[in-house]
Amino acid sequence: MAAAAAGAARVVRGRFPRARRVVVVAGSGHNGGDGFEVGRLLHQAGRTVTILRVASRPSAGDSAATLAAAIAAGVPVYEESDGSIERYLADADLVVDALLGTGATGAPTGGVAAAIRCINAAKLPVVALDIPSGVDASTGEAPGEAISATVTPTFHAAKVGLRVMPGLLHSGTVIVIPIGALAGPAGRVLSANRHTIVRPSRQRSGSKYDAGVVVVVGGSEGMSGAPAMAAAAALRAGAGLAIALVPAAVAHLVAARHAEVMVHGLSDAGDLPALAQRATALVIGPGSGRAGGADDVLRAALALNLPTVIDADALWWLACDPTLLAGRTAATVLTPHAGEAARLLGVTAADIANHRLNSAQTIAQQSSAVCILKGADTLIAAPDGRLAVRAGDSPALATAGTGDVLAGLVGALLAQGADAFEAACAAVVIHLEAACVAAAQRGGAIMAGDLIGHLSVSAQPGSTT
Repeated sequence: MAAAAAGAARVVRGRFPRARRVVVVAGSGHNGGDGFEVGRLLHQAGRTVTILRVASRPSAGDSAATLAAAIAAGVPVYEESDGSIERYLADADLVVDALLGTGATGAPTGGVAAAIRCINAAKLPVVALDIPSGVDASTGEAPGEAISATVTPTFHAAKVGLRVMPGLLHSGTVIVIPIGALAGPAGRVLSANRHTIVRPSRQRSGSKYDAGVVVVVGGSEGMSGAPAMAAAAALRAGAGLAIALVPAAVAHLVAARHAEVMVHGLSDAGDLPALAQRATALVIGPGSGRAGGADDVLRAALALNLPTVIDADALWWLACDPTLLAGRTAATVLTPHAGEAARLLGVTAADIANHRLNSAQTIAQQSSAVCILKGADTLIAAPDGRLAVRAGDSPALATAGTGDVLAGLVGALLAQGADAFEAACAAVVIHLEAACVAAAQRGGAIMAGDLIGHLSVSAQPGSTT
């Protein structure tokens, strides 16, 4: 608690040097104890501090000790159990939120809910200790009133709930403060320096087939670009060969986009096994459409039982018939956005937005596949319970076709033998890095194809690539 409070106090002093009048709004638990100690330290540093205790029971243990220390240091403490704190905020420069900590679940009630409403209405800068009150640290859900923080100093490690919508939007700038404690809620937060994939070493005597063969199954009239981009992304991510299997009517359009991609026209689903016989991974769905016959192609592709990425309209067909995955033993990765996830689960897009982590985990468990739930808080969930959330986002990714690039990237990693969950984790980070570089070079707005040239997959030590 001492280390956490010292770190948080440094954040307040460094980020808000002109905030002379600070109001600490604290509960009775450990988070409140952190707040009492932060208040004492800021008082010692010359700030004018007021502590408001919003609780229906006395503080205990370490929290009681830090409260006593703050009082002994001369910090005024007021009991406002009903949460009516407006008058204290009228002249304040900054609020420290120490109402609810990482163990809190469900919607805040009573005085705590009232205090949160007052703080948000005051429109002051807010420093939330560890987690904004009202946000679930494990899921990011905010089922009721929740603090909208300016900065969240979080202790030991970034909680998953700080990275998952809607918690992501409530957290402001997240600053991790090491305190020498055990980890909080389970889950990995993925950042640019935390992907370790994946490209296997290429041997001098090897061929393109040894580096992985990705077959992209998709395309339809008006959507010939999607399979072309997925296949090109697979090549840029290290696959030795990428083959696009598309309806014969659009094969010439796909072939014209990338000379390095092999293209075959499908007359019907029966052609697929022979054309995909060298595949080591499949990407199914980019641009496939929802016309009759696309479902037959999907069935034929899944019957090959190869490592597979299911994307775009293939997810629509999967929602129509979830038994399509029955009996599969090969690695499978699903890449839905919120609308596709809603259809897979038979709920609304609003339900996905409010319960994103649970939605990703449910899709993974029901499908026995890794789920990449795309969004600003892209989540990766595995059926065995592994979970990751990507740190950071780029608005540049909100453009047509970026999902096709991601699907091809995941396909390339699967084709080279990567574990499905690790491939998904690496791909979402590499995808974001490429978007950031492309956007910086082009002044913000990009097209999906701009990402492909910036995909960079690390080689294993000793690789000759």
